[in-house]
Amino acid sequence: MLPKGATSHQIITNMPHRFFIVFTWLVIIGVGLVLRLNDLADRPMHADEATGARILADRLEGNGYSFNPNHFHGPTLSLSSLPLTQINEESSWPDLTKVTLRISPVIAGCLLILTPLLWLKNIGSIGAITSGAFLATSPLLVYYNRVYIHESWFALFSILALSALCRGNGRLSISMSIAAGVSIGLMYATKETFIICVASWVLAVTAVCFFHKKQLPPFRKYVVPLIILAISAEFTAALLYSNGFRSLEGIIDAVRTYFVYETTEGHEKPFHFYLQQMLWPKHTLGLWWTEAGVALFALIATFRRRRSALVIFLALSTLIHVLIYSLISYKTPWLMLAPWAHLCLLTGFALNPRKVSKTEFPVYILLFLCLAFQTYQSNQASSRFENNARNPYAYVPTSKNVETLSAWLSKLPLEDDAVIAVVGAQYWPLPWYLREFDNVGYWLDVAPDLGSKSVVIVTPEYQTEAREVLEASHTGIPRSLRHNVAIQVYIANEIWELWINSEE
Repeated sequence: MLPKGATSHQIITNMPHRFFIVFTWLVIIGVGLVLRLNDLADRPMHADEATGARILADRLEGNGYSFNPNHFHGPTLSLSSLPLTQINEESSWPDLTKVTLRISPVIAGCLLILTPLLWLKNIGSIGAITSGAFLATSPLLVYYNRVYIHESWFALFSILALSALCRGNGRLSISMSIAAGVSIGLMYATKETFIICVASWVLAVTAVCFFHKKQLPPFRKYVVPLIILAISAEFTAALLYSNGFRSLEGIIDAVRTYFVYETTEGHEKPFHFYLQQMLWPKHTLGLWWTEAGVALFALIATFRRRRSALVIFLALSTLIHVLIYSLISYKTPWLMLAPWAHLCLLTGFALNPRKVSKTEFPVYILLFLCLAFQTYQSNQASSRFENNARNPYAYVPTSKNVETLSAWLSKLPLEDDAVIAVVGAQYWPLPWYLREFDNVGYWLDVAPDLGSKSVVIVTPEYQTEAREVLEASHTGIPRSLRHNVAIQVYIANEIWELWINSEE
C-alpha cells in the first residue's frame, strides 16, 4: 500500500536514498559498538568504578540502597546494572565482573548515538547522521562510555530531556512535559550536577527570548506544562532517591547534598582546562589529540543557521554549560560528557537537512576527514593507550601492577584467620582487588597493634609512620596503585620467609 499522495515512481526514486540512510546508520551503530566493546575488561578498575561497584554490591547482598549526600552520586547507575547482574548470575561483591559493570555505560552510550533520530524534523536525515556519527566516534564519549561512572547515563538523560523540551519548536505539550520531566528527574537521580545543565538551558532560552525576533506564545501558555514538568521531575527523582519510597530520608539527603557534599582534593584545575582538553591540539604518545572537528561543525551550524532560534539556543546552552564548569575549580574530563553531547547534536544543523547537495561537497569531505580522525583517536585512546597516563582521556588511571595483587597475595601461606590491613584514606580501588579475601580491614591511621597483622598495605601519606612500626616485624614490598601513587605492602616476616623458602 502506497503512502498517501505518493506515486510508485516517487517511492522507487527514494529507495536508494532510504537505503543509504539505513545503511549509514547501521555503520554508525556498528562503529560505535566496536569502539565501546573492544577489550572492555582489559583496563584496570578505576577508583570511581570500584566505589560504584561497592554500592551495587550492597544492593545485591540485600543491604538496600542508602544515598550518601557527602561523597557519592545518585542511584541510577547501580539501578541500571541490576538487570545485567541478574542475567550474568552475579549476586555478591566477589561475583561482580568488569564486563557486567561496564556494559551499563556502554548501553547508555549506544542509546545516546541514536538520540539525533528524535531531531529528524529539525535537522533532517543527513543532519541526524552527522550528529550520530560525531556521538559515535568522539574520543571523550567513547572512552568514558567504557567506564563504570554516572556520566554516560547523565549525558543520555540530558539529551532526552532536551529533545522533549525542543520537540514543539517553542510549544510544550502535556506529553512532552511529562517526558521532559521524567528525563530531568532521571538526571537528578544520576548526579546532583543536573542543576548546572538546567541552569544553562534556562539562561540560554532567556537570552533567545530576549534577543530573538521570533514571537513565542505568551508565558501563560507554559504555566500548566511547566507545572506538570516540575511534578514529573520531582516524583521521578524522589522515587529513586528514596528507594521506591521505602527510605524517605533519601529525598531529604538529595537536597542536603548541595550543602554537605565534600569534593576530593587534587582535582583543582585552571579555567582553561576543558578548552585545552577538548580543543587544543596535543602531541603525545606519537599522536595528535584534539576534538576540534566537533567545534568546527558546531560553528558552521551556528553561522549557517544563525537565524534559527533552536540553533542559537543549543549553541548558547553549550557555551554556558562549559563556562559554568570552567568557573568551578574542581574539574575532571568526564564532566564534559553532557555539554559535549550537546555540541555533537548541534553539528547536525551544519548541512542540508534534507539531501546531500553537490555544492557542499567540500564540507562533506571535511566531515569525513574529521570523523575518520576522531575514530582513529577513539580506537587508540580506548585500546592501545587506554591505561597510559599520557593519554589525555586517561584520568588518574589505576596501575596494571595492582591487577596482580590479589593473585600474588593468594600464593602467600596465609592462615584462614589472617588479617589484611589497609592503612590510609585514598585506597580505592584496592577493595575491588581484595574482595576475595574474608578478613580485610581499613584504618585511617597507623594503629599501635598494626604489627600483629599478617599483611599491611599502606598508602603514601602514612608510609613513614608505618615503616617505624613495621620495619622490625614485616618485610616491605613496593607496589603501584595509581599513576604516581605508590603503596607499600608489608608481609609478616614469618609468612615472607615461608613463602620465599617454598619458592626456592
